[in-house]
Amino acid sequence: MSDPLFEILREPARAIDETDDEPFDRVAFARRALHLVRPRAAIVAICEGASRMRVESGRLWGRGDERWAMVAVPPRASRRAIALAVTELASLPGAYVLDLLMDEATRPPPA
Repeated sequence: MSDPLFEILREPARAIDETDDEPFDRVAFARRALHLVRPRAAIVAICEGASRMRVESGRLWGRGDERWAMVAVPPRASRRAIALAVTELASLPGAYVLDLLMDEATRPPPA
């Protein structure tokens, strides 16, 4: 029996394009995921309504080691696709972060 988490990490391009019709606030989920992983980027923008899930990042010129990042979230992105995209910005191992974010997805939102 194969581990589904391992399969996702082996094929990130396919998993990041995963869609789902589950009704949930995708931007709020992305925001919560970013809060949990605390990426090294100083400025992170979340763009809603993109045609496909993607993450871009770079250096803030003239600001030393500061970085920027953008997470584009399409309207039908799955929780797994969002979590996998956010792992790209984390300074922790990808499998650990993905497991943390997927566990968080099963909890009720903070009050």
